Amino acid sequence: MRKEPVMNKYFNSYSEDHKGWLKVQNWFIDKLSDTEGALIPIRPENAQKWPKAEKDYQLFMENASRLMIRFKKPEHLIKMIVNTIDEQLGITHTAVLLYKEDKNAFILIDSKGEGGVKIPVGFVRMTFDNPLVKIFDKRKNYLVSENGVLTYEELTALLQNKETLAKHEDLTELIELTLRQMELFKANICLPLYYKKNLIGVLVLGDKLSKEKFTRQEIGFFMTLANDAAMAISNAQLIQSLQDRIEEIKDLYTKEHRVFIHTAIALATAIDARDPYTHGHTERVTAYCMAVADELEGIPEAQAYRNFKETLHIAALLHDVGKIGIPDLILNKKGKLTKKEFEKIKEHPVIGAAILTPIRELGDVVKEIKYHQERYDGKGYPEGLKESQIPLVARIIAACDAFDAITSDRPYRQRKMAEVALQELRDGAGKQFDPIVVSAFLLAFEKGKIWNNKK
Repeated sequence: MRKEPVMNKYFNSYSEDHKGWLKVQNWFIDKLSDTEGALIPIRPENAQKWPKAEKDYQLFMENASRLMIRFKKPEHLIKMIVNTIDEQLGITHTAVLLYKEDKNAFILIDSKGEGGVKIPVGFVRMTFDNPLVKIFDKRKNYLVSENGVLTYEELTALLQNKETLAKHEDLTELIELTLRQMELFKANICLPLYYKKNLIGVLVLGDKLSKEKFTRQEIGFFMTLANDAAMAISNAQLIQSLQDRIEEIKDLYTKEHRVFIHTAIALATAIDARDPYTHGHTERVTAYCMAVADELEGIPEAQAYRNFKETLHIAALLHDVGKIGIPDLILNKKGKLTKKEFEKIKEHPVIGAAILTPIRELGDVVKEIKYHQERYDGKGYPEGLKESQIPLVARIIAACDAFDAITSDRPYRQRKMAEVALQELRDGAGKQFDPIVVSAFLLAFEKGKIWNNKK
């Protein structure tokens, strides 16, 4: 006579009391089909249809495992597990303790209880010295339970078995303390969540609302659920850890970048202060450059930069840093410069590039500073580059620098009106300045982003 498969025999003998388990499979799909905790949305058409009870129970667990591993946040996954058990299986309360490395303790993450018993979340914090944690962490649970699951009933019976305790005298006190801890939790069953060799959490279950005992099949379900949940939680923790690290790096970069910008501003201000006539020059040129950048951001040359606006911002702030190598007698001269003095002034872009070259993080900024005095027609300095040979950022700085120079007082002449400066830019388009940059400058001016703020 052919033997009936164990799984079929189990389902054929399914009682009314066990039908609550069947709800779990449908509940899982409903919850996971529309959960913001999932990495990949699960649509009904993509989900495998759940088998009927008389078919394969194991298939349900395999599907549940695959779905659980999609969660990217440990807390979302834990809440799903707790809700599943609490809403569908008729237990007084369910709770999960999760190990938090930053606190070196097991923290109560979620707790639910339809039967009126609920442990306050955040209220419980257990270290490795806690008996419940200790018995799982040291794997002592396998000395008192074949499957490693602790049940209040079995531990109580074990304490009454003097013959067994005689063989494990060192466990007596630990079992007693563990029972007290379970009483505090009003726990009927406690299951460890292991990942590799580490205890990462504890699943706590109260009594059945029906007052009936848990069956071996039910405990087996919880064991499978605990094992799969441990792996899914560990994966979610890894993802969360990576995300946290990325945020830390972003925050660190933001802070360092802010310090660098402030340092650049301080240096530019110190250089401007050497000449009372150029006070505020760098600040104004930088503002003009950023206004022009808004108009040019979408062009291919701008998009070719790894970070167009940031490169322009830093280059504009430091474009005159080379003037630190020009004698004050020349910078502050009120009369017309001699040819030799003018040649000395023309050295400041190269000096600036030389000063900044050792700073590897500046990257393209160095060449932008070196070439900001080049002309579009090739008659500029230091190398006589022309048109697209001159980097875009350097071309923008050239136009903005000239506009501020024209509208600022100089020892040898008074400032001119903004309209005059704009006309000089128009006249210089295609000669001294890039026509596209001039057009962007004029457009930004018309929009009110650039103005002459001097009296």
